[in-house]
Amino acid sequence: MIRKEKNRKFNLKIKSKDIDPGALFITKILNDSGYEALVVGGCIRNLIMGEEAHDWDITTNATPDEISRAFKEFKVIPVGKKFGTVTVVINHINYEVSTFKKNKSAPTPNLFEDLRHRDFTINAFAWREGEGVIDYFNGLEDIKQKITRGVEDPVERIKEDPLRMLRAIRLVCELDFKIDKATLQAIEKNSSLIKKVSPERIRDELIKILLSNFPKRGFKLLQQLGLLQFILPELERCVGFYQEDLCPNKDLFEHILNLLNNLPPDLALRLVALLGEVTQLPSNSQTSRKEFAAKILRRLKFKNSIIKKVSILVQEDWRAIDFLNPKNIRQYIFKRGEENILNVLELKRADIKISKKIAKLKQLEKMEQQVREVLEEKPAVSLKDLAINGKDLIDLGYQEGVELGGMLKKLLEIVIDKPELNRRERLLEFLETGSMK
Repeated sequence: MIRKEKNRKFNLKIKSKDIDPGALFITKILNDSGYEALVVGGCIRNLIMGEEAHDWDITTNATPDEISRAFKEFKVIPVGKKFGTVTVVINHINYEVSTFKKNKSAPTPNLFEDLRHRDFTINAFAWREGEGVIDYFNGLEDIKQKITRGVEDPVERIKEDPLRMLRAIRLVCELDFKIDKATLQAIEKNSSLIKKVSPERIRDELIKILLSNFPKRGFKLLQQLGLLQFILPELERCVGFYQEDLCPNKDLFEHILNLLNNLPPDLALRLVALLGEVTQLPSNSQTSRKEFAAKILRRLKFKNSIIKKVSILVQEDWRAIDFLNPKNIRQYIFKRGEENILNVLELKRADIKISKKIAKLKQLEKMEQQVREVLEEKPAVSLKDLAINGKDLIDLGYQEGVELGGMLKKLLEIVIDKPELNRRERLLEFLETGSMK
């Protein structure tokens, strides 16, 4: 949902009741054990902005081993321990608990040094019970100005973790902020460092950009700042490529981003918009749409379930699919599933919004009506929907295996063509006589 900016008020007086109970419990246990512990990061930013916080992080001067001992009666996951972070599980919820970041100029880790090595000022907040919000780097003012700014020296922050370049863009898309000039320049100058980041971490940020309110803005920034060439070079090559029949007066890159922006926030759908159109480039025409998209998604370590969904939708030209004929609808459901017929309609709708062709919109409305009517009829689109089954065929003398399977498939083709024939007596008649009167 897009945020309402009018009359926005910021909550600076965050109380204990505003803090997640699990995060509050962890800080209390650590503080009672003689350590310093505070809630930190984006969760505090969200509370300040009056929004719901999801991921709760804690920073402390306790070491990972000391954290583990303090929570010996709870599940502690050591993944990230070598980086000073462990995950404490409270009531089946994961909380990242990290030791204050060390710095050569400060032999003794402390809160100030930890916060100055956070990524952006709007994430460099801490909260302590009884003291409230701690803001050493003027993050509140940047929230008011809607600016994403690297803490102190953005170049150093990027070198500490190059993924922060993607994170800056993601925050722009999620919060409707802008990146300050120094941070923009730092990203552009150091864009090649993104090659050091694992595909999994890049993928996670890309997903958040794709599912944000402003995905087009995000991918524009990725391209302008030199990151896209390293992450999705296939998409980068769409810049400056024109195909008048598809997107008059706009290059393919702009067309793809417009399509992206007009789709609902569904990951598979937006990936189809992002990758399916790239096959329009002559250099990619030798590879099938399905293989092309799957190769990119595997490189970025997407889950097989997502790769499968995207592959189904990109393997054919969804623009050309005609759903005005009920038979076409039944055949598509048989081949691709009911969920995907609805996804194709979403893609068509987004494409029409871009073209602004009223005639096509009216045609789409007719298609949607036809699809609704077919779905309400619950037609036979799989073998289990047939009015007879394999046992019936065996009773008639059909042999199990290829012969039986082939006949069932033929019967399904018949009822997809003519749903009214999916009655037991009519199908048995066909099996016995070879025809239906």
